[in-house]
Amino acid sequence: MTRRTEVFIMALLGAALCSGAGCSKIDSPEPEPSPLQEVAHPDLPATSIGYSEMEFPQNWLNDPALALFGSFGETVDITDAGATLGRVLFHDVQLSSDNTVSCGSCHQQQHAFADITPGSTGISGVPLERNTPGLFNLRYQRRLFWDLRVAGLTNQVLQPIGHPDEMGMDLEELGSKLTRLPYYPALFEAAFGDPAIDLDRIASGLVQFLRSIRSYQSRYDAGVANGFADFTASELTGKDVFFGGDTRCNQCHSGLNFFSTQAFINGLEMDYASAGDAGIGALSGDPSDDGRFKTVSLRNVGLTAPYMHDGRFADLRAVVDFYSDDIAHHPYLDERFSENGVGLPGQEPYRLELTEMERTGLVDFLHTLSDTVITTSPAFSSPF
Repeated sequence: MTRRTEVFIMALLGAALCSGAGCSKIDSPEPEPSPLQEVAHPDLPATSIGYSEMEFPQNWLNDPALALFGSFGETVDITDAGATLGRVLFHDVQLSSDNTVSCGSCHQQQHAFADITPGSTGISGVPLERNTPGLFNLRYQRRLFWDLRVAGLTNQVLQPIGHPDEMGMDLEELGSKLTRLPYYPALFEAAFGDPAIDLDRIASGLVQFLRSIRSYQSRYDAGVANGFADFTASELTGKDVFFGGDTRCNQCHSGLNFFSTQAFINGLEMDYASAGDAGIGALSGDPSDDGRFKTVSLRNVGLTAPYMHDGRFADLRAVVDFYSDDIAHHPYLDERFSENGVGLPGQEPYRLELTEMERTGLVDFLHTLSDTVITTSPAFSSPF
C-alpha cells in the first residue's frame, strides 16, 4: 500500500429481511452511517536514520561526573529500527484511548519537547497540575517525574499513556490495538525480529527514541570552543553572573548538562502542601520533603516556558526576579538559598538584589543554552 492515509469506513447495514407468504415490510428510518475514521500512516525515509551512530561529544563522554550519572541509567542498545519505531510511537495519536493525543502533543519538538502551557491537557480536558518538562539528555536522568517517583525510563514511558487524564489508554489493550494498525507489525519486526507487539517492546522503542534526543549544540557550546567570541556584552555579563560565586546558580545547575540529580526546596512557598503540591513530601510524608522537586536541566530553558513545577512563571525574567528578590522562608529551605549558603537547611533566604543590567544579562545568557538542532531535526519530528 503506497498511500500515506488509509480511510476505514464502517457503516451499519440494517435491513429487515423476512421470508414466507404474508410477510410485510416494516418502514424504519435509514440508518445513519458512522463517521469516517482517518488513520494516518507514518511517512518514513527509505533509508533508516542513523540513530545508532548518534552520540555525545567526547568531552561529555570523558566527563567524570556525567560518566557517573550515566552509569545509573539504563544500558539500552539503540538501534536504527528500534528508535524509528519509538519515533512513530511517540508521535502517534493512536496510542491514546480516543485517538486524539500523542506523547508529542504535550512534549512538543519546537519547545525542546516541553509544553507552552502551565499544565498540559490530555483526553480528559482537565489541565494537569504540573508543567510538562522538556525531554533530552535522558541518559543522565535515572529518576523521573517532578517528584522523582519512578526509577528508570523503561518504568516511566508507559505511565502517561495509561494515565486517565493524559492518554487514557488501557495498557492491557494497547498491544492488540497496535497490531490492528497496518504499519506497526513491520516496524516491530524490523526492530525485534518478528512482528509480535507487547508492552515491553513498546517501552523499548520509546526508550530508544527518547535516549536518542541529545542536546549539546547550543551557542553556549560554540562559545566554550571559541572563547565566547560571538557573545554579546549582555550575554557575557549574564555568564559572569551565572558562574559567579555570589549567585550560586551553578551550584544547583552544574556541569555540562546544567543540572543536578538532587531535588531541592527552593522557596517558592512557605508551605507547599497547603499551596496544593508538596512534591516529594506528598509521597514520603516527611516534613523535610515538603516542596522538594526535581532539579531540571537549564539546557534549552529559553524554549521551555513557563517555568517551575507548576508553570507559575511565564518567562525567564520572572524566574530571575524570583531568585533575586522573592525566595520565601521555609523550615527546610535548602542552604544554597540562604544568606550563608552553607550549614543547616531552613535559614533565612538570601536577597541578591541584582541590578537591571545583571538581570537582563542573566536572561540573555540563559537563552544561549538553546539547542535548535534538536528542535528542527527530522530525526525527532512527527512522521505523520
